[in-house]
Amino acid sequence: MCAEDTGTDGRICGDTTSMTIDRAKMSDLALFATVFVTGACVLVIELMGTRVMAPFYGSGIYTWSALIAVTLAALALGYAFGGRLADRRPHPVILFGLAMAAGLWTLFTPFVARPLLSSLAPLLELRTGVLLSSLVLFSPNLFLLGAIGPFVIRLVTSSESVIGSRSGMVFAVSTVGSLAGALGTGFFLVPNYGVQTIFSLCGLLLMMISGLGFLYLRRPLVVLALPFFALPLLNTGPVAHATIKILAQKPSFYGQLQVVEKEGTRVLLVDGIGQNYSAQNDLYNVRYLNFLSSLVTTRVAKSGVCNRMLLIGAGAGHLPKLLANTNVEMDIVELDADAIELAKAWFGFSAAQNRIHISDGRRYLEQDRSSYDQIVIDAFSSDQVAVHLLTKEALVTTLARLSPHGVLAINVTSTISGKDVSAIYQTLRAVFGNVRAYSPASDTNKLTSIVFVASRDQETITVENSLLQFRQVVDSSAFLDGELDQPSSGIVLTDDYNPLGHYRSGVRSLWRGAMQKFLGQEELQWMLF
Repeated sequence: MCAEDTGTDGRICGDTTSMTIDRAKMSDLALFATVFVTGACVLVIELMGTRVMAPFYGSGIYTWSALIAVTLAALALGYAFGGRLADRRPHPVILFGLAMAAGLWTLFTPFVARPLLSSLAPLLELRTGVLLSSLVLFSPNLFLLGAIGPFVIRLVTSSESVIGSRSGMVFAVSTVGSLAGALGTGFFLVPNYGVQTIFSLCGLLLMMISGLGFLYLRRPLVVLALPFFALPLLNTGPVAHATIKILAQKPSFYGQLQVVEKEGTRVLLVDGIGQNYSAQNDLYNVRYLNFLSSLVTTRVAKSGVCNRMLLIGAGAGHLPKLLANTNVEMDIVELDADAIELAKAWFGFSAAQNRIHISDGRRYLEQDRSSYDQIVIDAFSSDQVAVHLLTKEALVTTLARLSPHGVLAINVTSTISGKDVSAIYQTLRAVFGNVRAYSPASDTNKLTSIVFVASRDQETITVENSLLQFRQVVDSSAFLDGELDQPSSGIVLTDDYNPLGHYRSGVRSLWRGAMQKFLGQEELQWMLF
């Protein structure tokens, strides 16, 4: 029997000779490089997890909360496990085995996600589904990565007198790695690569660092086996489907952008949710845009002068195309420059460059001091409405940008009985003197477009049929006939308290279900990978 030795060789009971020899072979630099890479991969996995979940659960507060909670829980368990394992078996081979296992799981995460998410998402409530899915998909590799830090501390600590400095250095290197992972993911990887590519790079990096470690320890057979694990990556491209055609895909900082075509309709998708629908040879195929364009056209014609208009949320540029021949001077604010590029390339959008402002809508309203006769807010990111544009404080700023007789119009996709609709209405009422809401839907639980129209003074909302195309007249009449009653309840949204995302959880589920029905379940499974 032998007793634990805390001396420089790090021996413990068991295979003490091989442990001592392997530890002597392993330099501190290699160990710190390992902890740097694993620290970076933790942040890559956490940040990219929302992209994996987005096609089925969106990328809102529930998804982020679930990812953060799972990350913290898995790391905490990994720290505890790694510390106990390192005390019992402080063997570098075990360390690199943990890194390799984490790399393998990371490598195959997108492949596991496809059948898992498509099975769980329809069965579970949003919060339960996103939490359980995050737990299954990301806790294994995050647990393994968490175990590496304490293991490295054990291996680089030669005596009790340097435990503090050595552990501090390991934490510092790991945190710097996480910093590099966060910046690299947000500033470089996401704008240039898709989800599957990023997970593959992260998994292969972990396998590479573990492979180098095994080579350093003279374990070549393990390294020779590594290429076989990458064989599934040789066939990762999307397979051909008869129902939709993928015209373009572009990873953006704000979501995965895609242009798809189905049955003659071209769609701009953000994280699997349609943001713009353009039918071949039919400019008037979207009902709420026909209504919005009719309102603007009528007001411009009544004024008899050039009107200034601000559009927040360009989408694929459909509304500017509808208003191209009207006497409107339009400024367009769009958060995502990549969406503008796709709109120009695939949807025929064009506008003077000095009229396109790549900015957050609220930031633009606060910084720009121009006065507008019409402001239209049609701002969505995937299935999420831009909630920060709809608080009382944001609407006060919007009101300040309107001319004395200016009108604000806001499009929201929801159900007419939704708590989000009541809250938006009441918030508008707290700022504007006149608020109206319109929807062509009669079913209170059906997903539909709801257009809010607000102004300082009482104004009769009409459309002038003689100025409009037939489809515009029909759709505008449907909206005007479907004017909603003023809700009897509803909170006023503020920057301090804005539960709009929570109110819309059911709407988001309905919206994603509608997209799956339109695009086809099979296509949606692989679309973002």
